[in-house]
Amino acid sequence: MPFSPPYGIVAGIQEMELAATSWGTMDENRSNRIASLDGLRGIACLSVLLLHIGMMIRPLGADSPYGLIPGTASVLIFFVLSGVVLSIAPLARLRAGAHDDWLGYYPRRVVRLGIPAAAAIALGIIAGFVAWRMGQMSRSAMAVEFSSGARRAVHDILMQFDLLFNVSDDTVNLFGGAISRVDSPVWSMSWELWFSLTLPLAIACIGRIRRDGPAVLGALAAIFLSSWSGYFPLRLCLMFWIGTLLARRWERLRALRLPRALEVISLIAAALLIELPQLVATGPLGAAALSTAMSAACAACVALAMTDGLLHRALSCKPILMLGALSYSLYLTHAITIGAIEALLPRIGIASPLMLSGIALAASLGVATAFWRLIERPSIRLSHVVGRATHPSRGGVDVI
Repeated sequence: MPFSPPYGIVAGIQEMELAATSWGTMDENRSNRIASLDGLRGIACLSVLLLHIGMMIRPLGADSPYGLIPGTASVLIFFVLSGVVLSIAPLARLRAGAHDDWLGYYPRRVVRLGIPAAAAIALGIIAGFVAWRMGQMSRSAMAVEFSSGARRAVHDILMQFDLLFNVSDDTVNLFGGAISRVDSPVWSMSWELWFSLTLPLAIACIGRIRRDGPAVLGALAAIFLSSWSGYFPLRLCLMFWIGTLLARRWERLRALRLPRALEVISLIAAALLIELPQLVATGPLGAAALSTAMSAACAACVALAMTDGLLHRALSCKPILMLGALSYSLYLTHAITIGAIEALLPRIGIASPLMLSGIALAASLGVATAFWRLIERPSIRLSHVVGRATHPSRGGVDVI
């Protein structure tokens, strides 16, 4: 059955098409190549949504291979995409000998990322409290120890809003402890924020690289070391830097038109490499090699979306762009929505996993649309106002 977009999306389609490019730069936003990257972000977000529906509701039974839905790879694609779209304009200005308005960039970027993330965390805390009162044992219900008194609860609540130091890889934190978040997808926002804050360093380093080959091999070697040792920050941060490396070749990639057969074969190969870690059981070295190959495949998907080919055109169609426009709001709110559906509907007699999954999918899109209108869209506008107020006299990086 074809998906019928919520009324709010249809009514605001032109505005949302513009918003879909709000992750890029002001100059490059007018290029439909950027649109294809936003489309890829939308598809990656849909993949994460379907994975969480599968894992939380299990519509096809407990033994179905939900892990084959590429959720981890989708987040890595998010990171590469951010590296690309945040770096294109600064790298171009670096080559031209111009200066960037970093003083204006920082407040814009923090407002753009921070307000929606904080709103989603607040929503998750409320949902977690309700779930705790209902006796639920979900992650969101247990992330804040409401039963341990006000002091402990306030500590845990403040920890939820800490995106700089409460970091994890969605499984464990830096010290090997279990992740504890009321809104589990927010873990990746820590790395988005860290890269955003260190973007000038990435531009300064990668903008001066003379040969891409050794840089790519060095990055992949470091990702292998990170995967083998379990020190995940190195791998996650390098995915953004690989995106910056791709941004260096933006003009060359956007003009590249691969033979159709080669593009299809490349996409199939990338998909297989992404799935291999879920299909093949190996020791630590083999697992690290497969993880590195998956990381390379994620970067390859982004590179293919940047070229002038089938994938670019497919990702630039209106339905995919609408999904891309909603992707940040959908990513931030979908786990809360699915958790609410899973907890509440069986109490009123709706217990079929397939029915719950369909309702969760539609409700996630509806909640994301409302969140986009009420929270994300105003935050985009505010970020521009803050940026102009902070440094009105200069042009430069506008990567929100």
